Amino acid sequence: MNRQPPHHVELDDEALKAVANETRLRIVARLGAAVRDGRYGTRRFSELMDAVGLSDSGQTTYHLDKLREQEYVKRTDEGYRLTLRGLRIYQFVRSGVLSRSPEVGPFELDLTHEECGNPLSISYEDQRVYGRCEACDVVIEGSPLRPSAFDPERSESLADAYRHRFWMDNFAMTQGFCPYCGGDVDSKIDYRHTDAVPDDAQGHEPAITFTCDICHWFISTAIEFPGYLHPAVVAFCHERGLDIRDHNPLRVPIDIPEYDVRSEDPWRVAVTYAYEGDSITLIFDDDITVREIERDAERADDPAATP
Repeated sequence: MNRQPPHHVELDDEALKAVANETRLRIVARLGAAVRDGRYGTRRFSELMDAVGLSDSGQTTYHLDKLREQEYVKRTDEGYRLTLRGLRIYQFVRSGVLSRSPEVGPFELDLTHEECGNPLSISYEDQRVYGRCEACDVVIEGSPLRPSAFDPERSESLADAYRHRFWMDNFAMTQGFCPYCGGDVDSKIDYRHTDAVPDDAQGHEPAITFTCDICHWFISTAIEFPGYLHPAVVAFCHERGLDIRDHNPLRVPIDIPEYDVRSEDPWRVAVTYAYEGDSITLIFDDDITVREIERDAERADDPAATP
């Protein structure tokens, strides 16, 4: 997808000023805490004033009016509640992005590094989760993760949060949708240096870069990852009792025996996904659209094979 950023999405000084205030952020937080089961909760004026710790009703009214002017808060017969716009601010605050993020780990995983056979570990710092091989002193993967997504006291919580975030981001970006701002995403195949491709494959194995047109967030990944969630590969895995989403991206049980670059202009890259003697091949084009699907010869000759 290629389009210009929408002109209606711009910085609004007054909207920023309305929430660039500790008291008003506390009001948003207290109103957000009243939301239950997907329904907007309300707080009456006096209840809200006590919850925020204000003793002056005039000051409380002033702050509420500032939030109402920018449509973060709405007044109803029952009291005050967040609008959807206000709820987005509440979610941003509750995600922990504005807090000092903890440094967690490294925790050893029940996974080994293919290059050396030593255990892989996972850690969290600077609001990113990292998969590492401590023995090789190499980072296998690094992905953003908000502090609210895991429990720092539980290593399995961090691993689960990373797994969910990775597959969600990978699927969204492949579909041309930025999971962070909702913008359109462009994709590009090339041979450039990327941490997603092993050192011994740099320069001769294709990689993909996804870039958001709006917030410019980008993800560089090995070319096979978009295919893991393609319906044909999902069905291939399902037939064999596998759900890729259950597996840590640091060690997916599917083998990728080869990349076959059939054309560079336009790009046509065949990626083979193999498991226990069976395989399926997807042929990607420049936009990471699957143009063809090839099954291994053994299953193609089997009349009982799933088409």
